[in-house]
Amino acid sequence: MVLFKSMDALRILVVDDEEEICSVTKSFLTKRNFTVFTASNGADALTLAKKESPQLALLDLRLGSESGIDILAKIKEIDKKIKVIMVTGLGDDESIRQALSAGADDYITKPFTAAYLSDVINQKLNKGGA
Repeated sequence: MVLFKSMDALRILVVDDEEEICSVTKSFLTKRNFTVFTASNGADALTLAKKESPQLALLDLRLGSESGIDILAKIKEIDKKIKVIMVTGLGDDESIRQALSAGADDYITKPFTAAYLSDVINQKLNKGGA
């Protein structure tokens, strides 16, 4: 399995309204030497995106009453280079199409395995450099 390159400098923002998802994902990524920030709502996600300049964001499509697609657009306004992977529990093709056309770099559906998450992150961060 290919390991991430330049892991020590990479920052990931995890945005999900389910605290357990944030916690488990943060633990998994921290063990792989990423610096991880978590947010459970859009306002906190945008604050962290400005302050911490992550290279990648894992962004839930539905954040309670907030739309992940709206947050995606605002994250891209902060920094167009942030890779954003939308995370959804829905098999909603239309929402996925909307997210991709709004600037998402990819999407994954819950539940996902640790190996799959590793592969997707590795592809996005190593594609064209991060």
